[in-house]
Amino acid sequence: MTLAFSFGQPEHRPDPHALLADISLQQKVHRAIAAHTEFSLDCILTQDNRVKYTNAGSQETATDHLDEVFQLMRKLNEGGIASGTLGQLHENGRSFRSALEESCRAIARSFSGEPLIYVELGPEPVKTGFILRTLLSMGVTIDRYIAVDINPKSSGPMKEALTEILPETPLSFVTTSFEDFRLSETVEAGSPRAVVTMLGFQEGNDDPYVVNDWLANIARPGDLLLSESQLYTTGQVDKISCFYAHPAMQRFSRIAFERAVDRNLPTLNRFFLLPVAFRDGQSAQVAILAEEYATSINARNLHVSNFCLKLTLDQYRHYRQEGGHFSIVGESSTDDQTLLFQLSRRV
Repeated sequence: MTLAFSFGQPEHRPDPHALLADISLQQKVHRAIAAHTEFSLDCILTQDNRVKYTNAGSQETATDHLDEVFQLMRKLNEGGIASGTLGQLHENGRSFRSALEESCRAIARSFSGEPLIYVELGPEPVKTGFILRTLLSMGVTIDRYIAVDINPKSSGPMKEALTEILPETPLSFVTTSFEDFRLSETVEAGSPRAVVTMLGFQEGNDDPYVVNDWLANIARPGDLLLSESQLYTTGQVDKISCFYAHPAMQRFSRIAFERAVDRNLPTLNRFFLLPVAFRDGQSAQVAILAEEYATSINARNLHVSNFCLKLTLDQYRHYRQEGGHFSIVGESSTDDQTLLFQLSRRV
């Protein structure tokens, strides 16, 4: 596929709907593209981010694409964990891997020898395996592991990976959406505290108010939340476009197009970094991965394959604490301040 980057466009067309509070992030993305690019509203197709990970609600029964999507995300994490320099600005600085190790140390200190329940929202074996092995090496006891995912194809590879790491630990796999999951309804009263993980920039796939409500309902008072975000950092904005130029992300985008539009039409990959507004009047950048294509009716159309918020550090802290559900207890970022692991406690 051909790749074309388009980000940082001048705001030549104002979005009259930008401040509406009752529309979804998906709708805001749709309107932002029309307001800031050459594509009109009727030539843009956007879908909820979650449709790429499940066949629910569709007549499709084949699952090969779900397997491939899972493996693509795995490939991205393999690169991040294997690199000792990702995010570093100088030789002895903090990389992606060392930032994650620091978060593991903070978790171990917080539990001080007491067992924990490991709850993973959107399971993936490489990063999870690294975290679990690190925690175990620090003397942490994993009471049980619970995975929550809308992609039913994630359970097989996860079981294979975790059986080696946690041979004596009970493993549970729940196929459901995050908003429908409640840890309090899954474990018995009096069970150990949990570490709930939301990694891989998943949090940026929806409005921060919406995601914070999900997380508040999932976690119980006293549970810890380990989350990961790619931040919008002045002077490092090119890191965002570089991530979406990764071959795994390019393939992910094409798979989404083939499922939603056509398996045979040629496409031009497009990337945008555009502003969207929230109900409190603040605006943030959203990274948009899309496929441009032509039909007999319209010469230029755009299928949005993925969108993800890129908050500043101050915004990420602000929205985590919004509503008083969580208290931030630790943060660890790469040297370049673009990749952040945040540890917070459910109040």
